[in-house]
Amino acid sequence: MTHRKGIRALIVAAACLLSSFGVQATELQRIAESGVIRAGTRADAVPFAFRGPNGTPQGFSVDLLEEIRAATEARLGKPVRLDLSIVTPSNRLQLVEAGELDIVCEITTPTWQREKTIDFSIPFFRDGTRILAYRETLRQTPDINDMVVGIAEGTTTATILEEAMPGIVTKPYPTMDDAFAALNRGEIQGVSNIGIILLGLARKLEPTRSVVLLPRTEPLSNEAMACILPQNDSEWRDFVNQTIVGLTSGLADYRGRYMEIYDKWFGRDGMMVYPLDRSTRDYLLQTNVWSR
Repeated sequence: MTHRKGIRALIVAAACLLSSFGVQATELQRIAESGVIRAGTRADAVPFAFRGPNGTPQGFSVDLLEEIRAATEARLGKPVRLDLSIVTPSNRLQLVEAGELDIVCEITTPTWQREKTIDFSIPFFRDGTRILAYRETLRQTPDINDMVVGIAEGTTTATILEEAMPGIVTKPYPTMDDAFAALNRGEIQGVSNIGIILLGLARKLEPTRSVVLLPRTEPLSNEAMACILPQNDSEWRDFVNQTIVGLTSGLADYRGRYMEIYDKWFGRDGMMVYPLDRSTRDYLLQTNVWSR
């Protein structure tokens, strides 16, 4: 038996032994036994996570999950498959808390309230909250404080809008696709999320219509995006964090695996052009607080 196969056998044996004594196995132990990472992502968060032409989820977050899968496979020394499910803003936390999913990566913002039931990885992206409106709408409703703004249920967007613009009227929808459909029907005058998601959805759903991101000068808030992880499993969280940190190697010079994935979706030949600014690059680099 090789050294790697011996380690793998020990991991599986340990998971079985823990289960026999009623002790919950860690995610890595469970994955070693099953060979499957049960992951979740969104279908309405272009270009982070959305359904491709054949219905299969794709996007920046899906590629991140694939990197985590490959790293897990290398760690365990055995094939690991990614079993990808579609989640929504309203059920993503519960699915991880209930133990149905090992990880969810899309555009979730960490908050202390959410941390009470689940854990988060270090951030893998950052962007600002804005409101998108069609340019022709601004002729009739030029002031965003007079708009009814659509948001996705289960997100932090409503709180951000209320804190930035007290009294603003928001209307929740199950998904961002539903919010955009309401915008097209004239039920609302704007939709709100992080800017990059709004632009991605606009280009996917209404590519011929001119849109405006409000406020025009700067976002209402800056939000980090992180993966959702089960609570009290430091081994799995540390492994995911180490994988994300590893992707940022070379990022200081706009090189490396993170930039390859970023350019695939946000570069000149990507789905939408959204250059990685220096402040966001530095923010991502500063999340690596571990010494070698």
